[in-house]
Amino acid sequence: MVARAVDATAFPNAPLLGFENHLNLFHENKRGLPRSLAYGLAVYLNSTSVDESFRRFNGHTQVNATDLKCSYGIGHMGIKARRTLSGNNRS
Repeated sequence: MVARAVDATAFPNAPLLGFENHLNLFHENKRGLPRSLAYGLAVYLNSTSVDESFRRFNGHTQVNATDLKCSYGIGHMGIKARRTLSGNNRS
């Protein structure tokens, strides 16, 4: 698994950003995540412990949204909890 945060400010003249359909994107209401949350999530997903867990429990090489939401607690409630823990309580 490889995770990356994309900073939209790197594309100042682009009204929208498009991504390939085989990528999993994290967003809130079709808007980007707070910067600290996006980068923290990328660090977490790229960690050795997540990689080892994913390889151990998933019998395939593809990462789908359900795997991320259920297995790693990165669903709606997981994002809210991480924002609270990071001190970023933006609604």
